[in-house]
Order: sequence, then structure tokens, then C-alpha cells
Amino acid sequence: MMALPIALMFASEQSNAQTTSVSTIEVTGSATMNIVPDRITIEIGMEEYYAPNSSSDSTIVKISDIEKKVRKTLNRVGVHDSLIVVSDMGNYRNREVSANFLMAKRLSATVADFSQIERISDKLERKGISSFNITSIDNTNIESYNRQGLKAALDAAREKAEFIADNEGLTITVPHEIIENGPNYYESPSFSNVSINNGSGMENMRRIVRRYSVKVRYLFTKK
Repeated sequence: MMALPIALMFASEQSNAQTTSVSTIEVTGSATMNIVPDRITIEIGMEEYYAPNSSSDSTIVKISDIEKKVRKTLNRVGVHDSLIVVSDMGNYRNREVSANFLMAKRLSATVADFSQIERISDKLERKGISSFNITSIDNTNIESYNRQGLKAALDAAREKAEFIADNEGLTITVPHEIIENGPNYYESPSFSNVSINNGSGMENMRRIVRRYSVKVRYLFTKK
């Protein structure tokens, strides 16, 4: 029989809490991080081809032979077999163009930086290669960068709130509400009020761009 009064008391407290108005200063803060990737995935497409022989005829260069050469090139620049996987195999060539079926295959390899990609491109034999693409970029410490970006956005929000409060003769105290809106990927740094760059001398290198945004409501007191 005691459960009913407790339930009613809880509902009453909840209702009062919802109707109570609080005077706050609401601001937004944002920060952009340009992160140099240290884990880049490339995909190399291979396809069998006809090579002429001494009898003025031609023979198919098998996909296995092409793959051996590709793996050898990758190994030479420091990409070990443990970092190489088969991402696709088969060929969907239009048979109306050619009646001869040529096997195709794609390898995905993980490299540490763009200089490795340049060395692979320089050393890779072109025959039998049908495509060469960067499929993804990442950083092994991305969670640490996420924390840094979020902190920078929160600091930016507080700095803005302090400026507004001081201008109005007020003093902010503690956050009443914090809403995180991010991170968002590949946004322009020009739209943030804080920009953090990691790495130097690599301006022309592709980077991971993340933009962090928060909305904060601060309680305040009169000075």
C-alpha cells in the first residue's frame, strides 16, 4: 500500500523539475583538427593479359604470376604479407567486347605514409595492373585526437561564454547542459573558431579533417 504515495511524489517532483526555468547563457564552440594519417589502405587491381612469345604467338600471363610480382614490389618497400589481403577476385568484362575470359584480382595493402605509396607506384610494373587507388585513410591514435578536438571545442565555448557574460556584467559558473554535435568528417577548417594542425612540412599531403562542435548552456551570477 505504500507504493502509491511514493509513485505520486516522484511524479510531482518530476513535474516541478520540468517547469522550473533556469537563466542561462547558451553558446556554441567548434574546433577543427587536421590529422596526418599513418594507416592508409591502397587497392591494386590486376588482370591477366596476353604476352607475345618467340613463335609470333601470344600466351596468357596468369593472375598468379602478376600477383607474385605485385607482392614482391610491396615487400621491397616494407609492406609485409600480413598487411596485404585479397579484396576481390573475378572479372565482369563485357563478353561482347572480348570473347576471351581474363581473370582479375584486387589486393588491398596497408601502408604507413604517402611516401610508401610513391615508392610502390615507382617500382610497380605496369603490365597486368588495371587500377591503383587509395581506398581509406586513418590514424592509429584517432581516439586521442577525438578527445583533443572535443576539449578544444569545449574550451572555445567557455571562452565565448565568458566574453558574453563579462560584457553584460555577469559571471558564468558551471555548465547546465552540454550537447555534442560531432565529430564531422572532411569539413572546411574555415568554419571553426579553433584549428589544430598536427605534423609539419606536410602541407601538400592529404589529411584527415575532423570538425568538433558543442552547444553549452552556462549558469551565471551577477557580479
